[in-house]
Amino acid sequence: MLGKLMKHEWKGTYKVGCLMLILILGVTFFGWLAFQTPMWQALSNDSYYSSVGTLDILSMITLMLYVFMLIGTTYGMIIYLGVHFYKTMYTDEGYLTHTLPVTKHKLLISKILVSGIWYLIVSAAVVASVIGLMAALLGAVVPDDAWTEVWKEISENWDELLHLMKTELGIDLVRWLVVMIISILIGPFCTVIILFGAISIGQLFTKHRVLMAIVSYVGITVLSMIISSVVQSVTSMNAITEMMSDTVALDSYMNATTLSGMIQSVLLAVILYIVSYLVINKKLNME
Repeated sequence: MLGKLMKHEWKGTYKVGCLMLILILGVTFFGWLAFQTPMWQALSNDSYYSSVGTLDILSMITLMLYVFMLIGTTYGMIIYLGVHFYKTMYTDEGYLTHTLPVTKHKLLISKILVSGIWYLIVSAAVVASVIGLMAALLGAVVPDDAWTEVWKEISENWDELLHLMKTELGIDLVRWLVVMIISILIGPFCTVIILFGAISIGQLFTKHRVLMAIVSYVGITVLSMIISSVVQSVTSMNAITEMMSDTVALDSYMNATTLSGMIQSVLLAVILYIVSYLVINKKLNME
């Protein structure tokens, strides 16, 4: 039954998800245009220098639009997921949802999984867009044969590079990357659980539930940032003390900071999942 719920949830969200991906593709294209010098030079026939000036202005405007649109697309997706969850769980539309012959856990998990997958896809698209834009920028500055030499050197000396990072800096790059990838993969799911938890907290109020949901989300985010800052400060102080006498402490610091952030997100997500479940199961009062 969970599979059917996820399929139904996917049908309800895929149009907006695909629209966001198309927007990211379009935004990336306009960002790429900022580094296409020959095209911009054609806009001015006065001289080469006036073309360069036009390039600077148009590139800056295009790049600023790229950044704003990319940020807007990312936040737009998370806002949409929150609105979709609220409408299908806590409004008149939610009556049909809660009449389904399934447990509240399966209902909640299906929404978390589908929303988390969409947020992961959109986040990956944003990262790919930024990487692609940086590649376009570097490609406009660095000759192609130079890139070929760089990648050749890296591929031929990869094992030696890992060994040097291990011996000289005390960094186990492979282990750190594994921890980082795991953190990146679970991050979107923790984000949507926290969002859904804040929306559920807002339903505990008799009036202004949407406003209280927003206030709850802001409060949870601020509290999370404060706790994260305290943990990071303690970790940094310990690492600085250890690195004075032991270079391996750098590896410990990198892993500790990544793990602490991941653990904090997971714990917060678990707490707010329980909150959402209790509200849906015990305190459901749809508008």
